[in-house]
Amino acid sequence: MNNTTSLSSYDFYKPRPLPSYRINYLEEKRCNESVFTKSYPNDGGVYCNATFDHWLCWDYTPAGSTIYQPCPISFDTGMNPDGFAEKRCMEDGSWLRHPGSGRIWTNYKQCINTEAEHSVMMVYISGYALSIILLIISMIIFACFRQLKCTRVTIHQHLFLSFILAGMFWILYYTLIPMNKENMDNNSAWCIALHIITQFMTICNYFWMFCEGFYLHTLIVIAFTKEKKLLWICTVIGWVLPIVPTVFYLGFRAASEEDNSKCWLNQSSLMWFTLGPGVVSLVINLLFVVNILRILVSKLRAFNSNESHQNRRAVRAVLILIPLLGLQYLAIPFRPDNDPQAMKIFKIFTAFITSYQGVFVALIFCFFNGEVMTVMRRKWNQVWNNYHPTNEGRRRSMCNTTAMTWDESTAVVKNGTGKNSRLKGDSSELQVMVPSQP
Repeated sequence: MNNTTSLSSYDFYKPRPLPSYRINYLEEKRCNESVFTKSYPNDGGVYCNATFDHWLCWDYTPAGSTIYQPCPISFDTGMNPDGFAEKRCMEDGSWLRHPGSGRIWTNYKQCINTEAEHSVMMVYISGYALSIILLIISMIIFACFRQLKCTRVTIHQHLFLSFILAGMFWILYYTLIPMNKENMDNNSAWCIALHIITQFMTICNYFWMFCEGFYLHTLIVIAFTKEKKLLWICTVIGWVLPIVPTVFYLGFRAASEEDNSKCWLNQSSLMWFTLGPGVVSLVINLLFVVNILRILVSKLRAFNSNESHQNRRAVRAVLILIPLLGLQYLAIPFRPDNDPQAMKIFKIFTAFITSYQGVFVALIFCFFNGEVMTVMRRKWNQVWNNYHPTNEGRRRSMCNTTAMTWDESTAVVKNGTGKNSRLKGDSSELQVMVPSQP
């Protein structure tokens, strides 16, 4: 190693679906107990002061020299275990500052496995791109068939639109900023605006997932619900309410000298303004699912159905609701410790479940959906028969606004009279979530 620091090698990006401000508290404690308790060297030389950069602790360093430390893999197992972080002390006894941001800088270039990070980035981009394509096709299908027009599908369309917009802006953000060092260093107004819009659309996406859970839970629990009123409430929650945390985040970060750099790519504690609403929406959705399953199982038992059959239906209902309500994100906080290989797998897994969520939602609630398949099959038969009218009876809309239709194809439990019923309040009859077999 030489005693020079290559500024041109600076390249920092770590794509995370739920960014957080991470500090190596164990290293900070060691720094406070040992290094910071020392006095400035009194040998007459010039030294840079001891400092802690959130990840590593750096002792007093002679001017004009560079010091190295192994990458803190105990703190972040995704770092290169063979790499070193380096910090340059200038001739005047001050730590080297990055020319772009003007902040005291530690070079962690060797600690970041750029090849692995690039692979993770490609998973994000490919997943968002495929999601956008399938979701746009789904939106077109929903718009073309009047049999599919109802409050439930309208909420699906809003959710799909939020997926499309969030995916588009994340692709733009990844390709124009983390992958472009010049744009990142310039810290232009347009790249900050792109960052803000991306965060806003991400919050909208989380809030529309919450609206899906809120709508379903309300129909099940509250009798005689006005669905148009629910749609209006969901529209306000999904598109208007996200403005509030976004504005707070914009204002506080713009006023922060420390965080207002690098197109706001660096992680910051202020990210909790955008991260917090998403976490809250996921937790509430989890509570919705628990209560929905409780009601579902109790109604199934009321009909004295086979217990194993009950369990299968409940499990299938949960599996269908997971991508719709974003519950897969609850697995992300459980990061592996002290295992670099496990961390690589974790990052790929995180990128996959984040960016491909739109794919699963489009497949389950459109392409593999019993209602959609029925109307598509009928349309195909019309085309095949040269648009000649059939002798079938009057078509009935496949889009009844029932309470338990969120698996998108249902089996109806009937009472003794053979009449279909809706799950409303204390109704003794139940429409149960069960996916149809394509």
